Amino acid sequence: MTQDTGFPEQTNLIEKLTIATDGETSNDEVVDVINAFLNSQVVFPSVEKAGEDGSVSPLMLQDTEGNPVMPLFTSPEGIPEDFSEAAPHVSVVPGSAIIQSITDAGIVIDFGTDRQFGLAKEQVEAVRQEIITQLGDN
Repeated sequence: MTQDTGFPEQTNLIEKLTIATDGETSNDEVVDVINAFLNSQVVFPSVEKAGEDGSVSPLMLQDTEGNPVMPLFTSPEGIPEDFSEAAPHVSVVPGSAIIQSITDAGIVIDFGTDRQFGLAKEQVEAVRQEIITQLGDN
């Protein structure tokens, strides 16, 4: 997975993740990460190539309580090698599209790294509802 994909570097998202995961995380840091995520392109391993309609089958993991979690990465190079057998394809999407389409799972950004950052299913839902509310106010 080291081919040049022309993927834009996510310096702002990486910076916000690094700050938020260094020690105690404040609410402002969580908001900063979410805002950077919503405005960034992220990648995720997928089981199959994207369908003609754009549908994908993302690799899903489980948290320690058995809840579904979707691993997301700030670059294709960040995807662990052991994911490639189960999910050999990589999809690139805006973070905002992830929030709008994931309805029954949490997310974890840069899974397995020092800057790993997760949102539980309920937090993903709260962000989605906030976006819907803001769009409705415009």
